[in-house]
Amino acid sequence: MGVEFFSLSPTAFQVLKSGESHPKKVMRIVYGQATSDVNGVATLYFTDDGLATGNPLLTAIDYAVASVYSTNANINARPRVQMREKNVAGKYVSANVTNITGVTVLGINVLGSENPVSGVLVDFMILGSF
Repeated sequence: MGVEFFSLSPTAFQVLKSGESHPKKVMRIVYGQATSDVNGVATLYFTDDGLATGNPLLTAIDYAVASVYSTNANINARPRVQMREKNVAGKYVSANVTNITGVTVLGINVLGSENPVSGVLVDFMILGSF
């Protein structure tokens, strides 16, 4: 297995994949962070300049995952993240960030709803080919 590090934003490195029908296939792993907007959407552009107008680092996205970190003691106030989109052109991924609000009756949440949360830092990890 070969690993090649290169300096681009977001952080990325290449891995020589083995054990498949294409044993010399090179994959690229990209890590980056994005902050959720007022609609609760965090979008990471993994291009050569980190912008929507840049050249993509990947031609295809094979796998993507998003996560958030929270130490809030209130379980309902903790942000949750779920993948929203893997761009077909291999330029970006996005995720929805939400939390739950609702009415509490006798210590039990009822009539809860998911609401977008802004300003949450989301970590993305993407595996793809180029």
